Amino acid sequence: MIPNDRDVRFGDDAILDTWQLVSKMDARRVVLVCGKHAFDASGASRCLGDLKRVAEVRRWSDFTPNTDAADLARGLRVVEDFAPDLVLGIGGGSAMDMAKLLCAYRGVTDAGRLDDAIRAGAAVTERSSKLVLAPTTSGSGSEATRFAVVYIGDQKYSIAGDAMLPDAVVLDPALTLTASPYQRATSGIDAIAQAVESLWATGADDTSRAFARDALSYLVPALPVFVNTGSPESSRDMAQGAHLAGRAIDISRTTAAHALSYGFTKSYGVSHGHAVALTLGSFIEAHAAAAPESLRPGVDPDTHAAAMRDILAQLGADTPAKARARFTELAETCGMSLRLPDVGVTTRLQVADLTSRINAERLGNNPVAFTVDQLTDLVASAF
Repeated sequence: MIPNDRDVRFGDDAILDTWQLVSKMDARRVVLVCGKHAFDASGASRCLGDLKRVAEVRRWSDFTPNTDAADLARGLRVVEDFAPDLVLGIGGGSAMDMAKLLCAYRGVTDAGRLDDAIRAGAAVTERSSKLVLAPTTSGSGSEATRFAVVYIGDQKYSIAGDAMLPDAVVLDPALTLTASPYQRATSGIDAIAQAVESLWATGADDTSRAFARDALSYLVPALPVFVNTGSPESSRDMAQGAHLAGRAIDISRTTAAHALSYGFTKSYGVSHGHAVALTLGSFIEAHAAAAPESLRPGVDPDTHAAAMRDILAQLGADTPAKARARFTELAETCGMSLRLPDVGVTTRLQVADLTSRINAERLGNNPVAFTVDQLTDLVASAF
């Protein structure tokens, strides 16, 4: 179940009550950050009529799927001009990240100063406007985390801080059903990856592991149904599971599979969740088979073994190899191939390029210390 320590409005058509949240927060000017198409296609736009009766609304959608600093600078100028007292992010991970970033960097309208601030990476400890987030996908978990991703060119930065957490979340499973089967698959597999990585992350604790276990209990059985039939029950389970996975990763942070995914996305155009899935099965097998002496200093072998037992049990597997096979089967049932040639990676040289660009910080959160050559071997096993 969704924990009750935050203001989360959950249920079909919960989006229609957004105006009540805005009114309760005494907001009179709202910047609505939403995707160019998903806001209308998902049915989220049904909230606009009542919302406009309680507040003046400026809709802004001028940004690309991978949150970019140049887009952010344009959005910050919109915020400066409109002076909202609430930012409402409705959409996938990019829309919600953008809403967070508009709050984090409000007042910074010069592109050069903005780039410098992003590169400095200072923690976001305060904001001057309220923040409400409503996901239209079940996967990113951005509504539950205190960080957001932004690119300057090809360089990815993760911005974090307690002030990035929203004042309230609207979790409406019905909004997720209009996405294509592939979109549902990639967002859902990303949520599973977050939960899996949260269980073995060096930054995990008892709370994040509990969130992750609960998340997997919803996500693994629901995902194939959600993708292939889109039943209302599966959408509710996916929404809850994805939010719990976000709560888990908010504490533990992601690990090597996510670190590698950004190269697949930027260089080969692979959707984020699909990109994470390409290597997750290999990491599941490697981590489940890891000997205690291969773990990083400070990683308790018994805790790691327990985490891997949880993961294998959720996948219905009793060996590392079977766990990888079960994960591959799950992805294929949802229409995703995990073979590298199918996404354009056909040579070991291409794999070596991907592993050479991996985020070192994410590798430090991985329970097993891999050399670059070992990572290349692991990724290349998906040929």
